Amino acid sequence: MLYVTLMILAGCLTAMQSPINAALSRTVGVLESSFVSFACGALFLGLAMLFLGRGHIWRLAEAPSWQWIGGIFGAIMVLNTIIAVPRIGVLTTAMAMIFGHLLMAAIIDNYGWFGVPV
Repeated sequence: MLYVTLMILAGCLTAMQSPINAALSRTVGVLESSFVSFACGALFLGLAMLFLGRGHIWRLAEAPSWQWIGGIFGAIMVLNTIIAVPRIGVLTTAMAMIFGHLLMAAIIDNYGWFGVPV
């Protein structure tokens, strides 16, 4: 139940992130607001890693190159929401994102991609 609660919270934060980033884009631009979003997130995670991490960052060189692309996918998601929210609204943007998420999750689980159980 803890993990479900955490993911509901993450979903709420994502819904708030989209219009906040879209508002910032009206001030500084689409790519710039995407960058700021990721830079703030990287700073937050860097501090968390510094204070709470276990030193595993040094093992990054051992990871296969395909495992490094998650951040790129996140950047594309943030950029797309910044573009979509002012045009189609938060609800439609979120529902389209959830549909895409569920569609790809079903495919990944069905085929066991990325080492997840079938």
